[in-house]
Amino acid sequence: MKRVLLIEDLPQVAEHLKSMLAREKDVEVAGVQGQAEAGITQAKTEKPDVVLVDALLQGKVTGFDVAKRIRAASPGTRIVVVTVPQRPVDPRPEQGIDAVFVLPGGANELASALGGTRGGKHEGGGQIIAVYSPKGGTGKTTIAVNLACVLRRNGASVALFDGVMQFGAVRHLLPVPPATRSIVDLPAGAAMRGTLAEAIWEGPGGIDVLLAPPRPEEADLVAVSELTNAIGLLAGNHDYVIVDTPARLSEDTLAILDAASVILIIITYQGSTIANTRSAIDTFEALGYKGQKPLLLVVNQSDLTAGLSKGGMEHALNLPVVGEIPSDSKLVSESNNKQAPFVLSNANAPVSQAVANLANALVSQQRKR
Repeated sequence: MKRVLLIEDLPQVAEHLKSMLAREKDVEVAGVQGQAEAGITQAKTEKPDVVLVDALLQGKVTGFDVAKRIRAASPGTRIVVVTVPQRPVDPRPEQGIDAVFVLPGGANELASALGGTRGGKHEGGGQIIAVYSPKGGTGKTTIAVNLACVLRRNGASVALFDGVMQFGAVRHLLPVPPATRSIVDLPAGAAMRGTLAEAIWEGPGGIDVLLAPPRPEEADLVAVSELTNAIGLLAGNHDYVIVDTPARLSEDTLAILDAASVILIIITYQGSTIANTRSAIDTFEALGYKGQKPLLLVVNQSDLTAGLSKGGMEHALNLPVVGEIPSDSKLVSESNNKQAPFVLSNANAPVSQAVANLANALVSQQRKR
């Protein structure tokens, strides 16, 4: 259920929008506020999934001010600005505007602005994005975590699955309580469907997290079939499933890659990383992945080129670069140590905007398929 707060000072417009929201499936109206400050206070306190705010609010506090203040206080909330054709507004996530709803828009336009599609989005299952790197130290897990948070902030329902059964790192980048359950606590086979929700932990910004076992010796307790079963069940209930994938091309890894809709390959401008990636791509081609599903490159620390270039990387690996993430060792290190994804704690930072651009590129790429 998506909780939506409406901030609108014109009673007739507020009533119209409230009626439209009431007709949307899986939407609950968390409140209707006619004053900017009251709306900001409720958003700060309750952190709804979506806030609809009128761009034309009367008074000293504008709709744009409201968007900025809510984004600062509740980074995981999707903010939709309501306007009219005579006063066009462009989406600017870095300023707190994730989407725009133009009156008198219809149900389809409203559903899209809220981050959904009319009639439900889960027919056929969500998109499974495997985040993979053949070499450690490329920032794979950090990108997976922050990508999941951005997609969720954009209104999608998102599951983050730590597919690294031994020494998984997702739990160390998020404020996971010690007693949180993991995939090792789930029964095998069809019984997993009824108990999966009990093992999911709600992470920052509202992402659903399924963790790898907490102890390395427990990895052997999870069969490959249970991995793919969990991924399939998550995809049936979410728009996106982001899977942090092991580097070693083991049976576990290949099962995840087989199930994936898209494989994101995280690379850096280091010779050893490029060589390992070339070998991995050769394996993917032998397995028939190329042509069957998108294989996309993401260059992390893209400003540390070491004399190489994006074009040269694409030519060497014969794959497109879909995202370039600049380095920011201070922010990223502090974010990981504090277990607070940087796309939520500092959405305006260049590294955060780069991850947001990556998320947008993946959504656009999906629509073209």
